[in-house]
Amino acid sequence: MSNNSPRVSICIPTYNRADMVVCAIRSALAQTYLDIEVVVVDNASTDNIEEVVASFEDSRLRFVKNKENLGLFGNFNRCIEVAQGEFLHILHSDDYIDPNFTETCVAFFDEHPNVVLTFSSSITHIQDRAIEGHYAEKDLIFPAPEGFQRLLHERCFITCPSVMTRKELYQQIGKYSLEFPYSSDYYQWLRISRVLDIAYIKDTRVHYRQGEHSESHRLLFTNPSGYLDTLKIFVQIIRDLGDDYPVYTSDLNCALRRYIGDCFYAGFTRGDGMKGIHPLLFTGLALTAWGLIRPKSLSEILGKVGFLAIINCSLVCFSISFLRRIIKKLFNERKLSY
Repeated sequence: MSNNSPRVSICIPTYNRADMVVCAIRSALAQTYLDIEVVVVDNASTDNIEEVVASFEDSRLRFVKNKENLGLFGNFNRCIEVAQGEFLHILHSDDYIDPNFTETCVAFFDEHPNVVLTFSSSITHIQDRAIEGHYAEKDLIFPAPEGFQRLLHERCFITCPSVMTRKELYQQIGKYSLEFPYSSDYYQWLRISRVLDIAYIKDTRVHYRQGEHSESHRLLFTNPSGYLDTLKIFVQIIRDLGDDYPVYTSDLNCALRRYIGDCFYAGFTRGDGMKGIHPLLFTGLALTAWGLIRPKSLSEILGKVGFLAIINCSLVCFSISFLRRIIKKLFNERKLSY
């Protein structure tokens, strides 16, 4: 890394979002921390992204265009390759950050040299609503493997575009896996937090825009790819743990039980809206996850038997359309909330 390199690289991966990327670029260039570069990494778009980027007159802004589409996380990896900074922030092209975001994160890294990854608070924008998201009321450091265990015990609490890392991290852990084209970020957080310290920063925010335009909506509402990927990630984590698997059995059991519940919810509230997919697919996913649960006590054995009974009941409910409609109403679905 050259002495002339900026300390922070804010990379904005994008694909056919020329109409949305302006806000992300403006927020990156408006940072109170000045030692930055902003790199728009285009994934072979067919829109006028070059013109949009060229409209900004700022020497800190660079444009990189891939010759072919590398996929979502292939483009994240391209960001890692072209970034010149000591720290890397991958900001999604439909999101934006508070002006103090970079300054706050860099100061935290400088104060805590053991931390390799930070994530922040968020404001989720859904149509005309703005929902504040704070993981805790203060900054927190998760010494390894505490972050790993929490990510399994709790629903993934890391908002992807809020993540900043030391770039050297990728030499130790590796880039984003392309084995999980829809949920590789979750796998990356698990890999990192198992062996290295991560941290939450409360007093800065990413503005996270949800809606039908987003990858999250596509992967969770219009097809089951995100759910399939998550199950594959649990299988891979078990393989990665090897002889250490018994140490984390309870954590993985908790994640698998929650995943089974997510499958029921998705099957009843979203399954009918997935083109070419029958909601019964989610029973299959739930049954596969059930098979991975390793009970460690009599109560857990009984709990696993109970889950199997629920899965068998879901076979009937998923097969009959009017039952699906009734249960969907009982779930009180929120269509735009992930």
